[in-house]
Amino acid sequence: WVIQFFARVSRSGGGHGEFSMQAHIRRHEAKQLLEKSKKWCVFYPNFICVDRTLAQGRKVPKDCCCKNPTTLEMAHIAQALKLEFVIEKYKLHPRSFMLKPNQVVLPGRIRVKLWEKTEDGKKKVINEKAATREDFLKFAGKNIPNLKIRHQRIEMAKKQLQAQEAAAQKAASKKTKGNKKKGKKGKGKGKKGRR
Repeated sequence: WVIQFFARVSRSGGGHGEFSMQAHIRRHEAKQLLEKSKKWCVFYPNFICVDRTLAQGRKVPKDCCCKNPTTLEMAHIAQALKLEFVIEKYKLHPRSFMLKPNQVVLPGRIRVKLWEKTEDGKKKVINEKAATREDFLKFAGKNIPNLKIRHQRIEMAKKQLQAQEAAAQKAASKKTKGNKKKGKKGKGKGKKGRR
């Protein structure tokens, strides 16, 4: 999936033939990026979800968390900090099986490059706001609620819920109308059959 995502994002326009050639080149680059990103820091949305317990994978205090973050929102935070990242959409946190029935599963994970190695072999921080894993998680947890895409996602979810409720009410009203018994008037009254 990462390869397809990378190819779609880096499309610059042009005809379909140009895109297929670019996609082929991008696939090669995406494979290299995937290999390179194996040593980057891995972050799951569970790490900053306020509904999770420490046993379910939360890594920072609840005051630094937000409700039901997504990998895309975490990617926007990494992009705002000018950090390289790779989204792995089809991964799950290992403790996702421990969720209660009312908790939402948060799929995906993100790999982020927080530091580079210098020639001496020491780590050089790329952005001071995200010097450590914990700093990145706290920054993400505090800033995700302010993202525009988050507000759009929540509004869209509310509209879908309203549409589903309206459809359910419409279906329920059709059922009640269809349950009336139909039959002959006066059945059972009046003359009895021949004897």
